[in-house]
Amino acid sequence: MKPPLKFLLLFLIFSLLFILPAVIIPFDIKIENPSEYNAFMIFLLLLTEVSVILYLIKRLNLWGMNLFFFVVIIFWGLHTFMTQVETWYFKEAMPAITHEELRNLFLRPLITSITFIPLAIWILGKWKQDTSSAESHIRGSLNWRKILSLSVAYVAIYFTFGYFVAWQFEEVRIFYSGSPENAGFIGGLKQTWQTNSTFFLFQLFRGFLWIMIGLPIIFYLKGSKREKIIACVILYSIPAIQLVVDNPFMPQQVRLAHLLEVSTSNGLFGLLIGYASTRNDANRQ
Repeated sequence: MKPPLKFLLLFLIFSLLFILPAVIIPFDIKIENPSEYNAFMIFLLLLTEVSVILYLIKRLNLWGMNLFFFVVIIFWGLHTFMTQVETWYFKEAMPAITHEELRNLFLRPLITSITFIPLAIWILGKWKQDTSSAESHIRGSLNWRKILSLSVAYVAIYFTFGYFVAWQFEEVRIFYSGSPENAGFIGGLKQTWQTNSTFFLFQLFRGFLWIMIGLPIIFYLKGSKREKIIACVILYSIPAIQLVVDNPFMPQQVRLAHLLEVSTSNGLFGLLIGYASTRNDANRQ
């Protein structure tokens, strides 16, 4: 089968397996007055996500069940687990999300992942190792000092972009705090520390989890140092693509503010991870 036809087939299968869990496990509430562009945005989301999965399958130096396991970890971990963990934390700001619906936000994409990814691996011929397709492979590395430094950097990036990007939208301030008041960057940090100091630890732990889930990219992605860094930037920023689609839990302006914030901040964090993990390999290119 020619590559374009193979991609079309995989896209159609992914689209079906993306929709099927929502049919089996319906959303508790429906989207009222979806935008006229929502159908196109869903198409863009599907196209982006299937492209990410196929890139990982083709470029990870793995085969069979190991490939299946790590693609699920990267794709579902970055696209669903890490985003919905924050939904869980901010659940009080989104009362439309019940405990059952929160569970289902994790479950639906997992069903899609564990059904589509093995099919894609089979269609792309990567269930069995092919020694004839060997390619240079720079294995990245991260020691605990780097991991801790990157986790702290994530906290700094999170609050900086959270304030200077998302918090500049009045709708975001009202959505999360109930007030349009802007206390300023330092004032906001002080206020957060006084009212919810554990939030800083929560984001530090999230930074650690972002790194852990992305380790297969660092260890197993084929190609040069440059490809690994670019892949980290893209794979960490791409999960924000989910915010282009209307959802019943978040007003449009809040969703778009987070789209801008998350795509840029996570892209920067991915750049730091890619650079830190390949820095010692520069002399081997």
